[in-house]
Amino acid sequence: MNRKLGIRISIFTLFLLFFIGVGTYFFTGLSARQKVSEINLYSLVPSNSIAVFETSNVTLLVKELKKLSCSKIFSTLKLSHIVNDLMEHFDQLVDPMPHGLSSSMNKVLISFHSLGSELDQVVYCCTTPEDEEWIEQQIHKKRPIAFPRKDVSYKGETLEIYPMGGDLFLCCYQSPGFFVASYSKKLIEQVIDTHISGHSILSDPVFGLTQDKKRAIGIASLYLKMQQTGWNKLDMKFDGDAIYLSGISVDADTSSSFVNALKEQYPITNFSGNEMPRSTYYISQMAISQLQYIAVNTARREYALATYPDEVKEMDIHMMHFLKKNTSGSLTAITFYPEDSVRRPLSLLSIPVKEAAKAEADLQLFLQNITSQIKIPTPGAAKLLQVGTKSYLLYPLPRNTVFSQLSGIEDTDLTAYALFYRNRLLLAPEPVSILSYITQLENANVIGNEIIYQECVSRLAPHFNYMVMANLSEVSSHPESKPRFIPSFFFQYGDFFSHFILSTQFVCNEGVIYPNITLTYKGHDLK
Repeated sequence: MNRKLGIRISIFTLFLLFFIGVGTYFFTGLSARQKVSEINLYSLVPSNSIAVFETSNVTLLVKELKKLSCSKIFSTLKLSHIVNDLMEHFDQLVDPMPHGLSSSMNKVLISFHSLGSELDQVVYCCTTPEDEEWIEQQIHKKRPIAFPRKDVSYKGETLEIYPMGGDLFLCCYQSPGFFVASYSKKLIEQVIDTHISGHSILSDPVFGLTQDKKRAIGIASLYLKMQQTGWNKLDMKFDGDAIYLSGISVDADTSSSFVNALKEQYPITNFSGNEMPRSTYYISQMAISQLQYIAVNTARREYALATYPDEVKEMDIHMMHFLKKNTSGSLTAITFYPEDSVRRPLSLLSIPVKEAAKAEADLQLFLQNITSQIKIPTPGAAKLLQVGTKSYLLYPLPRNTVFSQLSGIEDTDLTAYALFYRNRLLLAPEPVSILSYITQLENANVIGNEIIYQECVSRLAPHFNYMVMANLSEVSSHPESKPRFIPSFFFQYGDFFSHFILSTQFVCNEGVIYPNITLTYKGHDLK
């Protein structure tokens, strides 16, 4: 063979082998990357989760969180031990890496579970083989050297347990393409069960609908389960001393009465703090329009009505009819303290009436008919309530559940009192609530003058169908009168959220409910 031809063939063969090798490596790597990208971390999340946090860029998220005025005390706000670890050591973890976290590891989920403990969360992230090696190195750096890792077999899968000092044990579960960690061994076992069975949170038909909603994902999202509205997908934003969550509610076909009411009501366009005492720490406001939807059974009420006497059910129907006929605008429910104490909260409903004189005459006739014709026993005749130099007629009402339905406050019995004041109908479970309310308003001791209240109101939308504002530390201090329209997630992690004032608005557009939640940090000087 010609020597030059042989050299050419050899060179051509080398180039061919090189390109085959490069191509094989490229396509093998691409296949592996595609395999990782196909992993849906939600398929690992147990179905008993009450909330799921998601970010596609944990590096940027941590930077934004550190700009918040409350970031310096994140380690003392007991929301999640594993999240606090991430916040505290994030810079140390990322700095040694020349290009920061890989694109896979920047995708992180955190699931929260029903126990409400700071150890009761699971962290999930996608990984590559290089990430898995780096993760193990970081765990070894953080844990005490004297305690070796322990591997435990669970249903054929390996669960790695790292003693972290004290009573803390970091439990990890790895498989090609993902990494899962928690300070709860039981929760990691649930993740393994979920991975094997395939029955994850995605099996929840309502949660599955949230995944179908094509909304722009911001820096982070929170999937939050609310008793009244089902699953909510909320996109998160951060600004100074506030955390904003806005998104969409997804309920099943059998929507709750609360959801149906929101869809039928006219939006509320005004909100004033001049009609509420300064000590008010819980406010809810709802349009009075389409009142019949508000009275439809909630999940709690379906059980309660079964045990109530027939006269209570009948009184509810007649009371709702009276309200629909004589009231207008929006009803406001509040919980506040009397002027001389913060030990015992009081509750009250304030509803504008169309014509005060006519409404009061209708109430008197209504109570007379209830007693004489329908034979519902009443607690007695109207009495004078003296407030300073003024006196008002206080009407004891037959037993009913209207106050509990409209206020959203759970711990209220069947007693109720009515009084007309400033073209409003006041309803309360006891006379002292009405007396204290009028006294504080007459003395101009109102919440509208409070700076923190003004700051929260400035963040509210001008039009909404339903609104809740609550000082979460005060609400948590009185679980006996817990409002049912505040998601249980905020109570289960009360040590963290008690540092914030919650403002929630629900807006309805074309039959779809859009929740908007703002958490305003109160700072050190506020209770």
